[in-house]
Amino acid sequence: MNRAGRIIRLATLGAATVLPWLPSASAAERATPRAAVAGATVESVIALARRLSPELVAAAFDAEASRHAVGAAGALADPTVTFEAWDVNARQGIGQRRLAIEQEFKLWGRQGLERDVARAEAVVATHKARATAADLIARIKTVHAEYNAANEAVSLSLQVKRRVTELQELLEARYGSTAVDQQDVIRGRIEIATADVDIVRRQGELKAVAARLNALVGRPALAVLALPVGFRRIKPGITIATIQSKARALNPALAASTGEVGAALGAKALTDLNYYPNLTLGARYVQRPSGGDSGEFLVGFKLPLQFAAKDAEQRAASSRLGAAHARNDAARLRLDGEVAETWFGLEATRKAIQIHETRQLPQARQSVETARSGFQAGSTDLSIVFEAERRLRTVHLDLLKLKVEEQTKHAELERMAGGSL
Repeated sequence: MNRAGRIIRLATLGAATVLPWLPSASAAERATPRAAVAGATVESVIALARRLSPELVAAAFDAEASRHAVGAAGALADPTVTFEAWDVNARQGIGQRRLAIEQEFKLWGRQGLERDVARAEAVVATHKARATAADLIARIKTVHAEYNAANEAVSLSLQVKRRVTELQELLEARYGSTAVDQQDVIRGRIEIATADVDIVRRQGELKAVAARLNALVGRPALAVLALPVGFRRIKPGITIATIQSKARALNPALAASTGEVGAALGAKALTDLNYYPNLTLGARYVQRPSGGDSGEFLVGFKLPLQFAAKDAEQRAASSRLGAAHARNDAARLRLDGEVAETWFGLEATRKAIQIHETRQLPQARQSVETARSGFQAGSTDLSIVFEAERRLRTVHLDLLKLKVEEQTKHAELERMAGGSL
């Protein structure tokens, strides 16, 4: 099988394993061909990641390996078979031939404990895979918000270029009739060139973000993405208490930390059994040249005399259990703190967006309109018009940054809550 075929096979297996951990596609997304909507909405990009992301494939294989390890846990060691030749000499040959088999049996519930530890480790691996998927989805949501902002910034730059060009046409007409100073015409041409530079930069940023989004999904950097249709709508009315409650119950990283406590408990119980030996049973068939073949049976066990070593192992297991409990408590406290920090940051960002949309943006637009009207009437200097245009563009760009910040913080809250809010 060639390299491409192996990659497709791995991606298919990984997607099949990870799919249950990801939010299901909406009805609109299922009804629309994926090739037509890829990139237009964040849901369409997440749908691609479900099928293509190497990160999800790797996480799926890690979880699958841990689940398979449960089948080997608690198994008995392979039996030992020995062949022996006794009383061997040059004159009489082999005096006795012996065939023996020995098997060590685990007592005191060791097999069940080993399986419990393996199951706990498999659960931890599964939650870590869920955490990988949640992290990837949060990054996709953030980068797609940047993709939206970059696309709107291109549109904004094109609008500025159009308005500046209209002013330049008016200047050229006036200059032709000697009504305008030549310096104004030169300033207009410089402003058009500046607008062209800004368009080139914004278009480059759009392509760069698209390449980064493709890389997150698992596609070639230059693969075609549809232009975004707008920022993802954020549901209102969600409280911090609701998010913290969901995070404590569903956060995959916290669930993995809790699973590590269970695995450490099982390992501590296994260490406590080191003072109790396993049992070895065996049977031997003895063949003699003179006849009188016979059988032998044996029962054996190891004497647990290395108490210092076993005490040290038990103390180490107790320390690991204490560390697992402490890490779990720290993870829970850290999660609560991160939720609160992100929540208050989101609230502040929302208020800043409201101020921009209701106070700064209308005033900046009015300033542009007033300056343009005044210039057309001959009562306003050209520099004031250009300054108003730059102020409006700055307010627009600041608003786009705030919207990206809002989307990023909301995506972080969803990651910590273990799913969509």
